Amino acid sequence: MDIPTAFRWVLLALAVLQLVSLAPVLRRLRRAEPEQRLAARIDAFESLSGMLLLGGLGLDNLTLGVIGLVLMSLALLLRGVRLLASRRRA
Repeated sequence: MDIPTAFRWVLLALAVLQLVSLAPVLRRLRRAEPEQRLAARIDAFESLSGMLLLGGLGLDNLTLGVIGLVLMSLALLLRGVRLLASRRRA
């Protein structure tokens, strides 16, 4: 499937926005509380994987897009496991 050129630019712009949105997450990584640092690490992992996915689609690189998709699904799995663990503690 061929992605039109205009959509490629949109996808690349979204990848750049994903990179810019990483700045607040990196600030949260410096906090002293371990619980917040773990959440920030998962957010950073999800943001980087989304950037890989969008960049792979925008550059028509299927390998990069699939790697981003796999990493994003792993980040969502980590978030779900963490949610289940917090519910069991409560």
